[in-house]
Amino acid sequence: MNLIKGLNIEYIRVYDNDLEAKMNLTDFHDQTFGYLHGGATIAFGETIAGYASNEKIDKGQIAVGQTITANHMKPKKIEGYIMAKGRLLHKGRTCHVWRIEMFDENNILISYITVTNSIIKSNKD
Repeated sequence: MNLIKGLNIEYIRVYDNDLEAKMNLTDFHDQTFGYLHGGATIAFGETIAGYASNEKIDKGQIAVGQTITANHMKPKKIEGYIMAKGRLLHKGRTCHVWRIEMFDENNILISYITVTNSIIKSNKD
């Protein structure tokens, strides 16, 4: 199993300047004490921001994570899911900046994440 499969992301939807995604929680997300691991939340944010950026760039380019800032607001037990709602704050030629808020199934803010993706030339052409 790789990280993306382990995250158990149910879906990612990308709109004009917004994104939405859902991550179902399992024991994989546990930080040992029955609560969501902050690193899993950060990996979720980077994964969906990268996916969204890759939907918005030209062929021959790829988006790679450059910077992530995360603030975890509340602990979340390993049950239910996390919904992510993001907005593209900056779409430049060489970078994208995403603001992502993550809520639990009760609409409680769990984490606030900012992801900057660098837009680079793909070496797979």
